Amino acid sequence: MTSQRAHHLQRAHAVLDWNRRHLNRNSTLTEALIGECFAEQFIVEPNGRHYEANHANYLEFLNGMKADMDGITYDVDHAIVDEAAVVFAMRARIAYSDGRIEQFRAMLLMRFDDAGKVTLWHEVYVPVAVAD
Repeated sequence: MTSQRAHHLQRAHAVLDWNRRHLNRNSTLTEALIGECFAEQFIVEPNGRHYEANHANYLEFLNGMKADMDGITYDVDHAIVDEAAVVFAMRARIAYSDGRIEQFRAMLLMRFDDAGKVTLWHEVYVPVAVAD
């Protein structure tokens, strides 16, 4: 693996780690924290939608999303890496403050700029039944 590909894979895992740490109702997010992983301007494409994002509007979105979340976890099953992007096939689990748990099979494409910041977050999440 080239050093650029290894760097992108490392950055992609770091973004998932960032999500694990910060996407919960007890965390305090700031634009500066979002800037640790995301470029000044970036694209978010969740499940067929398209948004032009920046640190301010993404902060607003994430604060709403995490308001009742206890946390999110990821299990990466497969990774494909090229010179500009990483694709993860993974399982995601979101726990909520009311005890509810949502599980997903997901494909996530992250594209990075030269500074290693996310410029594209393209995800497809498919819900799966939670075993009793």
